[in-house]
Parts: sequence; structure tokens; C-alpha cells
Amino acid sequence: MSDTRHAPAKKPSKNREKLLVAARRLFAERGYAGTGTEDIVREAGVTRGALYHQFADKQGLFRAMLEKMLPEIGERLFNETMARIKHDREDLKVGCRVLLGIYADPDVRRLFLIEGPAVLGLAGWKALQAPLSTLFLHHALQHLVDEGTLAAEEMEPVAELLAGALQQAGLGIANADDPQAARERYAAGLDLIVEGLMRRG
Repeated sequence: MSDTRHAPAKKPSKNREKLLVAARRLFAERGYAGTGTEDIVREAGVTRGALYHQFADKQGLFRAMLEKMLPEIGERLFNETMARIKHDREDLKVGCRVLLGIYADPDVRRLFLIEGPAVLGLAGWKALQAPLSTLFLHHALQHLVDEGTLAAEEMEPVAELLAGALQQAGLGIANADDPQAARERYAAGLDLIVEGLMRRG
């Protein structure tokens, strides 16, 4: 598996967007291993040269596709959480449940949770999603710091532990025979952790 972390960024183009759209559809339908670059360029209506002008290889295209998905996940997480809460301190509990619901979405489950760790490796997959989970958890935990439930110096380790719990829940949902049932089990477990944290003070 090649390392594309240090490949220079290519100038955005219509071909790049076509390739990302095609890759997302085919990877979701057939999986990473079952999709060849020839399938992607044919679906996108571009040449192989256009693909390799934009991406170092298929793994680089896959990584870029996931990077493009992350803001979509973040926007959905924010909007659905804000629609469900009545008080800022509910951000954490509700947001965790919303995120697990997003993880159970078929495309997110297949691309982000099943193919992602397999293609990028567990460490690469965790690093890719770290900015999103950090933004969400720091925002939610800051409300608890502001109200005195959580000490400021406790926020970082608690955020790291919750990020790990959410990642593990995501992997559990991804590999479950019944993703929706698994989502409810993990949500109930996270509720216990979060409610215990919120009862402090």
C-alpha cells in the first residue's frame, strides 16, 4: 500500500470532482478492492491520465473522497444536534447519539467505517477523523467546563477517551449483523458514561 500523505495537492478541477463523485458511488457499491481505476475513470468520463494528474494512486483518491465526506458528516452532526437540544449542556449526549445514527447510514458505514480502516490502516483512519471528533467534543465539553461540571484541565483527556469510545462504537456498528440494533446498544452505553459525567459537581 503506497503512502500518499506527502503527495502534493493538485489544483481543483472539474475532472477532480467527477472522479470523487464516481469513486464514492463505486466504492460504496463494490468496495475498495472490487473497484478498479479503470472503472472509476469510465464512470467519471475522464482519462486515466486525468486521474493520475489529480491523485497519486487509487488510495490517494479514496483518502480524498473520505476527506470530502467529513465536512458533510460534520454539518449533519451539527444541524441534527442543534435541532434536538433545548440547552447547551445537552450537546454531548445528543451529539453522541446523532453521530452513532450517522455511522449507521449505509454509505457512511461502508465507506467510512468498513473500508476506511482497511484501506488507510487504523492509525491513518483515526488521524483522518481526529479534527472532526476534536471539534465536536471540545465544543460540547466546553459547556460543561463553563458551568463548572468539568475542570478545564480535565477536558482534553476526557475528549480523548470519548473519541476512542465513539470510534470503537463506530467499528462495532460497522461490523454488526444488525447495525441499527448495534447503534442502540452503543448509544445506551455512551448515555451511561455521559450522564455520569454530567452528574458531577
